[in-house]
Amino acid sequence: MSSRASLTDLLSSGITAQSLLWAAAPDAVFESALTDWAGLSRPQAAALVVAETAGIENGEITEHFVAEGREGVMISGEIEGEPIDQILLAAFNHHGQLTEIKSFVNCMHPFTMLRDRIRGTMPGLPAEAWRVIKLEPDTGEFLPKPSHSYSPSLTFHSPVLRKSVSPEPVSSRVLGHATSIYGARQWSDIGLNRDTERMAYFTGDIKGQPVTIAAVLRFDAGELAGIKACARPWPASLAVYSRVKARIGEELGAEYFWTAQPDYESYL
Repeated sequence: MSSRASLTDLLSSGITAQSLLWAAAPDAVFESALTDWAGLSRPQAAALVVAETAGIENGEITEHFVAEGREGVMISGEIEGEPIDQILLAAFNHHGQLTEIKSFVNCMHPFTMLRDRIRGTMPGLPAEAWRVIKLEPDTGEFLPKPSHSYSPSLTFHSPVLRKSVSPEPVSSRVLGHATSIYGARQWSDIGLNRDTERMAYFTGDIKGQPVTIAAVLRFDAGELAGIKACARPWPASLAVYSRVKARIGEELGAEYFWTAQPDYESYL
């Protein structure tokens, strides 16, 4: 990566769409946290990723993982006083050029505020970029499929809830409902490991709406003890949020949700 800027270099110098495109290979792919619409041009997609990062107030890098040809960061900040995190995952070719960057965001209502702000500043994007599709109803089935052994002290910072959930068995119950909503997870091993921590991502599907979730995973004695997750695209996050709230909102309590956040059906 030495012939071009690293992800942290780009961020520390004040990332722009121009600098992101300069650091990228001609066929690089930019995946916004806001949309998975395939019709965006490379400059439009790059501008969205940059706007997502720039829109986080008082943002600072709180996690950094590096491996050969890979880099991942978590940026933590706020929007109107509400905490929010963004994960950026980058891949580089042997020339050090950026070949891919994926953006993920957490905390549903701040994520929505970020979306609304960016949509207001980028009126030239096609309406399809902001689309929300009709989904099949949630069946309510509870089919948890843990991908790791859980520590009794497991803390889960969901990509959509307002507060972390802990310890077991509450955290695994929330994870179980989330897993039941987005189905079988297809993990991607991107080799971003640091001592007892790992940054990784997986894909799922919410009745026809693809979702990708990236997370920092913390292990203790071989068991999963901490998860801090972000997701993309925004409609998928909203679908998970709305369905988790419908399933176990009363059980968890109002403090895990936002009264100002409309549910998924409101955007159809």
